[in-house]
Amino acid sequence: MNATTATARATSTVAVLDLNGGDRIAAIIASEKSLRLVALSSDAAGFAREVASGDAGVAIIDVVGLSETDVVDVVRATAASATVIVVGDASDSAKLSRAVRSGARAFLLRPYDPDELIASIGDVQLATTRPRATDGATLLAVYAPKGGAGATTVATSLAVALAESGQRTALVDLDLRFGGVGVALDLSGDTTIAEVLAKGGALDARLVDDIFATHRSGLRVLLAPNDVGSAAAVSGADISDVLERLRPHFTTIVLDLPSGYDECTAAALAAADRVLLVTTPELAALRDVQRASQLAPALQNGKAQLIVNRWPSRAAIPPEEIERALGRKIVATIPSDGAALVRAANSGVPFDDRRAMSSKALRQLVRLIPAREPVV
Repeated sequence: MNATTATARATSTVAVLDLNGGDRIAAIIASEKSLRLVALSSDAAGFAREVASGDAGVAIIDVVGLSETDVVDVVRATAASATVIVVGDASDSAKLSRAVRSGARAFLLRPYDPDELIASIGDVQLATTRPRATDGATLLAVYAPKGGAGATTVATSLAVALAESGQRTALVDLDLRFGGVGVALDLSGDTTIAEVLAKGGALDARLVDDIFATHRSGLRVLLAPNDVGSAAAVSGADISDVLERLRPHFTTIVLDLPSGYDECTAAALAAADRVLLVTTPELAALRDVQRASQLAPALQNGKAQLIVNRWPSRAAIPPEEIERALGRKIVATIPSDGAALVRAANSGVPFDDRRAMSSKALRQLVRLIPAREPVV
């Protein structure tokens, strides 16, 4: 059983608002034993009251047939008592965007598979029911849905810079099968995240010192498992647990996530206080960002910040078109200077060549990372 399914089974009551009857959504919910439909309504005005008076943990709102004003009103009213998922067509993008800004935790575009709807219910429950630490480290996830976008270079460079700024900083390689942090920072060791998973309960300072490798910059690094078999056994619940146990020991923890989207990535994104969403200015990369944004509630609630790597470059899509396509503002662009970044990270002085445009861009990006803020 995966973590998201387990969470959905713990809080599995669902209410649905659909002006067109909601037969398909109701059928999907009925087909999943872990879910129970408690309300099916076509009355937008009364839906929030129905949800509040019942026991629905999740409310699914189909925006087709509703005006933008109606969407905002019903989402705001319903989000006060349930976790909201909105559903619509590609032509409803403006309504879906308003819904997310008004309190919806996720959205789905038609056509979608039954498994996508079921997974979304599980994911939003994982994001909203997992206990959170009230103090400790800021968790900063660096995530590129498409491989090769340079997320590991960005993560390692930022982590080294934060460590050199005086913060007690850790870098955790969560690309459990193909982790590249050790290579990027010229680090190796027999102790990895697998050892943390094997230790139950709180972690003491001595154990943290033993398990984490130390980079010459002072950055502490938790490497990916050496054994691919042990990586396959890690669940999303394991990731959530490890990250909470590490919080008390650091000021900032940078998470280098793999490309794609799976249970462990979902858990890391849900745990993160901030997400740096990395893309390159290419159509395929932007498409993967769009897909990941549909799947991951943590990319829909305001804590994700868009970074465009390798811009400008030949035939690159202009920033204004990227913003329009993704519905996000770009907070930083990083020029095509990958070789310089890798050399800097390996030397432990990421901004040694201050004339490099990529170095200047990353120095500006570091300043965008404040102390921990409440998670949206």
